[in-house]
Amino acid sequence: GINAEYGETVGSCLSASFLGCCLIAQVPQIVDILKSRNVAGISFNGFAIETFSLTIQVLYFWVQKYAILSYADLIALLIQDYIIVTLLLSYTKEPLGLREYGNVVGYLAAIASVYFGTISKAMIVGVMQSVIFVNLASKAIFIFDILSTRDTSAMSPAGWALCAYCNIGGVFVAGWILNDQTVMMQRLLNFVCNITVLFLVFYFKNGNTKDEEKKKD
Repeated sequence: GINAEYGETVGSCLSASFLGCCLIAQVPQIVDILKSRNVAGISFNGFAIETFSLTIQVLYFWVQKYAILSYADLIALLIQDYIIVTLLLSYTKEPLGLREYGNVVGYLAAIASVYFGTISKAMIVGVMQSVIFVNLASKAIFIFDILSTRDTSAMSPAGWALCAYCNIGGVFVAGWILNDQTVMMQRLLNFVCNITVLFLVFYFKNGNTKDEEKKKD
């Protein structure tokens, strides 16, 4: 009917606007790293697990044959995460540990399994149900690392704010257009987690500097 067509038109327009935001969501972070060549306080494991999570979500939308516009934001974020992980590997001053290498090897093994058909559509759909826990794990690592270092000078507040805005769009698309409760809850949880990280990024932006000033006094 008319209402359905109107809803679809509005939904498509909003999806396009959120996609535009997602295309540049992590650009501020990428630019900051390239300018400063500083990755101190930026969690490699957090971004690695987030990359794994985004990959699962993109595969889920693909096997479900959803319109590409409904998950193009995830593709954009995934590409940007690839760039950030590469920059972290390039500019880190500390050698990677077994956990970091394990994350990389595990990701490559999963991609190879999908490529060679070892993982079926049913398995991808099943794994999607647990993506919410993978997202929680990645954000928990970000939060834990921030609280441990108390230094977010290398992290971009603009990037996290844009990601949170993209999550709002994801909730709308999943709930109204796709009527997919699994995806909607996952996007909603991502929004809450990104807002939490954003707050911590602002709070500890000059954390180490303040501590040093206190010591001098």
